Amino acid sequence: MNKLIKKIACAVMALALITGVLTGCKANNPKSSKADIPSFTSVKNDSGELPSKGTVGDIEYKMLSKEQFGCYNKDRGYYIDQLEQLDTPYFIVISAGTHTSSGADIKISDFGMNGSTLVIVVEEYKESGTEYEGLNCPCAVLEVNRVPADILIISTSGELFEKIDP
Repeated sequence: MNKLIKKIACAVMALALITGVLTGCKANNPKSSKADIPSFTSVKNDSGELPSKGTVGDIEYKMLSKEQFGCYNKDRGYYIDQLEQLDTPYFIVISAGTHTSSGADIKISDFGMNGSTLVIVVEEYKESGTEYEGLNCPCAVLEVNRVPADILIISTSGELFEKIDP
C-alpha cells in the first residue's frame, strides 16, 4: 500500500510539472511589451530601398553608420542625443541592449510618419557576423534636424523600444 501511495504521489507531481511546462509557465519580462506595427507613410523609394538621407514629413533625416556614431549604452531602448553646440542635429539612438561578441546587431529596416508620430521599425539579428569591441554595443542611429512630437520604435517581431536615459 505504501508503494502505491508513493507511485501515485510521484505521478501527480510529474503530471503537475508537465502541465506547467505545456501551459507556458515562464518568466515574463516586464520591460518589454508587444504591439502590432502601425500603418505609416514609409520613406522607402519605389524599388523598396531605404534612402540614407531625405525628408520624412517635415523632418530632414540622415541614417548614420556605427562607425559615425559610437554606441555605449547597454540598456535596451532608445534615447535622443545632441551635441553641445548651437544648431546641431538630434540623434535618435536605438540600442539593442546587448554587448556580445556573438554578432548580435540591429538596423533600421523602415520608418515614416503616422500623423505627428515618427514610426521606426528595426530588425534585430542574433548572429550578424559583426563583433563589437571595448564598450561598443549594437545600435542604430537616425540623425534628424528636429525632434518629432512623438516617436514609436518597434522591432519587426512587434517588440516596443522604451525611452531610456543616455
